[in-house]
Formats: sequence, structure tokens, C-alpha cells
Amino acid sequence: MKEMTEWEARAEAVKRWGSMATVQYSAPRSGRRGRLSRYTCRVSNGAIGAVGIEGQGYTWREAFDDARPR
Repeated sequence: MKEMTEWEARAEAVKRWGSMATVQYSAPRSGRRGRLSRYTCRVSNGAIGAVGIEGQGYTWREAFDDARPR
């Protein structure tokens, strides 16, 4: 399966959750690995509170697979 670009991830987020959806990419930090390291890709439906859906991962696909209410 081909990996998504940031533009494709943004389009997928809007398709899933509407115009308020967000995607965020953070460059990996050197030396930060393991359970407490920051993920590079985050996706969200843009809502705050009980209806907020968020996912994170090292790739866009992992972030969408992880998306669930937070």
C-alpha cells in the first residue's frame, strides 16, 4: 500500500470529518525513540471535548488507523 502525502492526508481528513478536520506533521527529533517519543503525524476532526476524534502515528495511515474519540 502506497504511503500518503500530507496533501492526500488533508483530503482524507476532510472527507472523513468535514472542513474543520486538521492534519499536523512534526519533524522527528533526533535521539527521541520509544514509547514516550512524539509521533510525527497527527490527524483530528477539529472538535474539542467529548466529540473530539484524534489519531497519531509515524505515518499518515497509522494516524488514521489510530483515530478514535479522545
